[in-house]
Amino acid sequence: MDTTIRPAGPDDAAAIADMHYRSRKQAFQGHIADEILDDLEKLERDWDAFFRAPDGRVAVAELDGEIVGLAYGIPGERTELRNLYLLESVSGSGVAQRLLDGVIHPGESAFLWVADFNDRAQAFYTKLGFTFDGETKRHQGDDIVVSRMVRG
Repeated sequence: MDTTIRPAGPDDAAAIADMHYRSRKQAFQGHIADEILDDLEKLERDWDAFFRAPDGRVAVAELDGEIVGLAYGIPGERTELRNLYLLESVSGSGVAQRLLDGVIHPGESAFLWVADFNDRAQAFYTKLGFTFDGETKRHQGDDIVVSRMVRG
């Protein structure tokens, strides 16, 4: 699988929103209300707004000209991994780690919030050196419980 990882730009906003929408539905169907998961227009507005005033780094994975994954990190004392999404078609291919490395440099101190029900994501982040620090909260917008994982 010849997937390219590259920084994203404003011209990618619509394609990122579409991939984010499809991936999020694949990952969270049955855990988040359909009216939230079905709101592609909100994702389009959010990604358009991000690229008008970016506050972080976004990397995308492309396969045959199609965006199949994204990662979004906000640098700080500890970089926050805000999003990491892949389409199921590239899951397990190593793309997720390459995307993560595109926004959080290996060895860089970082944190993220992961859904309590998302065992697959938790295992992936644990493999990359992230550990739970005991903090939990309700995620704004969809009311799922998320726990914080930290590295470094």
